[in-house]
Amino acid sequence: MIRVNVLDDTFNTAYWNAKRTLPVEHLELPRQYGARWREAFRCRVDSKSPPGTYYYIFDRDADYTWFMLKWG
Repeated sequence: MIRVNVLDDTFNTAYWNAKRTLPVEHLELPRQYGARWREAFRCRVDSKSPPGTYYYIFDRDADYTWFMLKWG
């Protein structure tokens, strides 16, 4: 399991590159968007992130590697 902060410059760049390819669909709820995000990029937001920042969790190291190679 890998836990990454969005304030990390390298991950932040990859995050925004990936986010541009997954636009919000018309009248989509945040919960639906989150489900599509987890399915597409194989990661999730850490619900225990401190206020003011977010951490993303990749359950498998290979998923993190794939994400960074594709979007980084």
